[in-house]
Amino acid sequence: MTATQAMTEAARAIARRFIEAFNARDGDALRELVAEDAEFRRPRREALRGADGVRALLAAAQDADVRLVALRGETIEEQDGTVRLTMPVRELIGPDDIERIAEWEVRDGRVTAFSVRPLR
Repeated sequence: MTATQAMTEAARAIARRFIEAFNARDGDALRELVAEDAEFRRPRREALRGADGVRALLAAAQDADVRLVALRGETIEEQDGTVRLTMPVRELIGPDDIERIAEWEVRDGRVTAFSVRPLR
């Protein structure tokens, strides 16, 4: 396995663990996965950052009863030591089921950015 293959496999595993921790509302597990200055990007709003961002992300998910379900067909790109993983997900919001795109940026084994956006 090449260094790039190892990086992409690690990013894939981190994204899956991120979803598990998010759905379990496990702030400690999420903080272990994300960089101290991780950016949680939100459409049309300022990004959340770091540990405060983890807390805000989980509080909003709890309030809206949001869960993520990973779907097949992710794409992975590596550039200059950063792996960008894009994965189709089902965003379960209470009784609603919406297909979205989740995106992670992973560097040095930590999530440096995360967002969920509508399909284009």
